Amino acid sequence: MNPILFSAAKGAERTMLAQHVRANNLSHADTVGFKALMEHSTPMRLEGSGFLTSVTSRTNSSINNFAQGEDIRTERPLDVAINGDGFITLEGIEDEPAELYTRAGNFRLDGNGQLYLGERRVMSTDGPMVLPDFEFVSVSSNGLVSITPIGGEASLEVGALKLVKPENEQMTMHASGHFVPKGGQVLAEDFNVQIRSGYLEASNVSSLEELVSIMSLTRQYEMQIEVMASADEIAQIGNKLLKA
Repeated sequence: MNPILFSAAKGAERTMLAQHVRANNLSHADTVGFKALMEHSTPMRLEGSGFLTSVTSRTNSSINNFAQGEDIRTERPLDVAINGDGFITLEGIEDEPAELYTRAGNFRLDGNGQLYLGERRVMSTDGPMVLPDFEFVSVSSNGLVSITPIGGEASLEVGALKLVKPENEQMTMHASGHFVPKGGQVLAEDFNVQIRSGYLEASNVSSLEELVSIMSLTRQYEMQIEVMASADEIAQIGNKLLKA
């Protein structure tokens, strides 16, 4: 294969993958707790007869940018944002791992008092978090959930959110959009994780940066296509010279 055509085609393919990553980030610019994906590639020279001057690129596993997003003040007691590093634990559903981990904290209660994030139950240190009927609920900075019972006066602790604090490099994004450890293990709680009630963490995606990157990648893709067209012309001229 023409090495110029091969290298340009592989470059165009990787550019398209990078565009998909940027487009996905842009679509989640308003998703609570979302962490931007970063795709990167490295050049790789091919070995073997006929490939001595051919270069391809290897796409490394996409990693997340775990920089903290801005705090959004909601004053809703069941909205929480993590200060610094750490994750909230969710129960996996169907074929998912037993536990998933997230930075989103926009919880909701169902009719049975079970605490949910989307379709997944929020985990406490003793299992899925369930709240009895209450007049008022609060979440402390270390994840303790307290309620004031209906007609009651004293505040009662009903559980503690399971908060974990692995190294960010150990975590990878699951197909659900939440995170799991690369080793697949269940993480132990970490009582040093701090949260803020009445706040949510915004996505750390910069819409402007993603748009600029998409435009730059589009230009790179066009350049690769131009190189492919030029390589094809060179090959045709070479064939004509051989036939002459």
